[in-house]
Amino acid sequence: MSPNAACGASLGTAICFGMRRLGIFICLAYAVLSAGCTRALIKEPPDVTVSEMQPSGRAAKPPNCTMPVLDTDPTAGYRKVAIIDARAVPGTEEKEMLPAVVRKACETGADALVIVTSKAQHSETPEGLVAGGETGYYVSAVAIVYDNNAESPASPPHNP
Repeated sequence: MSPNAACGASLGTAICFGMRRLGIFICLAYAVLSAGCTRALIKEPPDVTVSEMQPSGRAAKPPNCTMPVLDTDPTAGYRKVAIIDARAVPGTEEKEMLPAVVRKACETGADALVIVTSKAQHSETPEGLVAGGETGYYVSAVAIVYDNNAESPASPPHNP
C-alpha cells in the first residue's frame, strides 16, 4: 500500500503529509503531558536536615529504631541534642514525613522526638496572594535524650 493510499485517493499528498504531522504532534504532546502528570504523582522523599545542639553522648541507633514522638517537651529529666527540619513537596502529609524525621533522630542516638512545628507552607505577599518561594509541607522537631537513662517522663504522644 502506498503512503497516499492510507490518506484516501481523493486527498492530495500535501494534505496527507499534514495529517501525518498533526498525528505525530498529538502523540508527542500526549507523551509530554503524560510524563508531567506521572511526575506529579511520584512524590520525592522529604529533604531532612539535622543541626546538632550538643553531643548526645549516645551511639547512633539503627535507622528503623522505635522512637516515641511527642507533642510537648517532657516534664523533666532530658536534654535537647538536635534540631531536625524536614521539607516535602506540596500535597505531602505529616504521616508521610515522620519516618524520615525519626530515622534522622535515630542517627543522633536520641531517646525521643518532640514535634515543634508541623504544617503546610506557602509563601504569600502582603496582599495574600501566593508568591514564589518555599512551598510544601514542613516539620521541625527536636531530638532529646533522657538524663541518666531514666524512663520517659510523662508527656503526651504525638498524633499526626
